[in-house]
This record gives sequence, structure tokens and C-alpha cells, in this order.
Amino acid sequence: MDDAGLDVGRLAGEISRAHERLAGTRRELVAATDALSDHERRAKVENADTLLEAKNERTASLYLEGILDTPEHAELVSAKRRMELAHYEARLEVERLELLVRLLEASPRA
Repeated sequence: MDDAGLDVGRLAGEISRAHERLAGTRRELVAATDALSDHERRAKVENADTLLEAKNERTASLYLEGILDTPEHAELVSAKRRMELAHYEARLEVERLELLVRLLEASPRA
């Protein structure tokens, strides 16, 4: 294989590794977002309990309406995030393949 072929192969590998890192980072971001949402929900519930204990029922009720989800709702939100991640990863794969095709088209023919 000549130098141009080695360069094309090296660039193709770099493109693939960069896309793998990007996809991994995106998965970590989704996981961190889920963890943050769970933590935020727990903190709000704890604050709502304090409001209820203070007998400010109207404020506590309004506060609770925006934060208490049913398990079904939480599962739907989680499923939506998983599907968004799958869609994002599919778009990344298409982009990676398009870059590889352009790279191969631009490389000199052996």
C-alpha cells in the first residue's frame, strides 16, 4: 500500500474514533441529565414536604403539581431520552460514513 493509502486509512480511523468518542460523550450526557433530573425531583419533593408542614397548602399544591410524576410518565420521559440518543447516534453514523465516502472519493486511485 502506498503513502496515500496509509494516509486515507489513518484518517478513516481517526474519523471513526472521533465519532465513537462523541457518541460516548453524548451517552454520558444523557445519563448525567437523567441523574440530575432525578436529584432535582427528589429535592423538590423534600421542599414540598416542608411547605406542606408549614401549612401553606396552596403554594405546596401548586409546587407539587409541577414535579410529581407518575411512574408511567417517568418511564415515558426516559424512553424519549433513549430514543433521542438512538436517533442522534444513527445521525452520527451516517455522518461518519459520509465523511469516509468523501475521503475515499478524494484519495488517489491505486
